[in-house]
Amino acid sequence: MKFGDAELLGVPNIVVVGRGLKDGTVELKDRRTGDVTELPSDEAATRIAERVASQR
Repeated sequence: MKFGDAELLGVPNIVVVGRGLKDGTVELKDRRTGDVTELPSDEAATRIAERVASQR
């Protein structure tokens, strides 16, 4: 349901914290391209900030 809401609102980047967190990873999905990237959870905030800054 929350993913559907994000799609309707047009959120450009979606962070998925799921089962991979146990292994220290999260997923970053680019809604426009559909690309999904697995990131180490300790690098996620930095990488997401870089992506948002580059999209401005």
